[in-house]
Amino acid sequence: MQTKDTQDSAHFGDDESNLTVRQKAETRFWLQVLNVNKLIYGDLNSALNDRFGLSVAKFDVLAQLFRYPDGVSMGELSKNLKVSNGNVSGLVTRLRKDGLVDRQVTETDRRSFRASLTEKGRKVFDEANKLHRQVVSTKLQSVPMSDIDAVTSGLKAMSMKTKDAFEEEEEI
Repeated sequence: MQTKDTQDSAHFGDDESNLTVRQKAETRFWLQVLNVNKLIYGDLNSALNDRFGLSVAKFDVLAQLFRYPDGVSMGELSKNLKVSNGNVSGLVTRLRKDGLVDRQVTETDRRSFRASLTEKGRKVFDEANKLHRQVVSTKLQSVPMSDIDAVTSGLKAMSMKTKDAFEEEEEI
């Protein structure tokens, strides 16, 4: 029978003795973030795919484009989604084939493109967004609102501190 300590050591490798209490806590934290992601992401991806033929990645592109009714540059879309230009380009190409997104050359720079939702894309996003909310709400229904607020607040603070630390490292 595994105890909590032996379960943790399986995640830390053979040389757990060299890890600090903080490193162990950071690893446990990271594993829980991944666990929550796994618990929600799989059902969400399946539901979106089954009903709309959308992956979560495609849904995220539609969500960003919904925020920009006049369209957004591919570079800005890439930045907002925190993925490479190549990934965004591939997603937009597939969404164009589905008739959900349009891509136009920008007036100021013929090498740049702007993406925007088509009318069909707006309708699909509206319905997919309802499903997205439903799946997430169902998965989190047993979690008290106070826990959701506390974890969200903590994760936001961690994101800011992690981002600040990363930017400081880049400057060095």
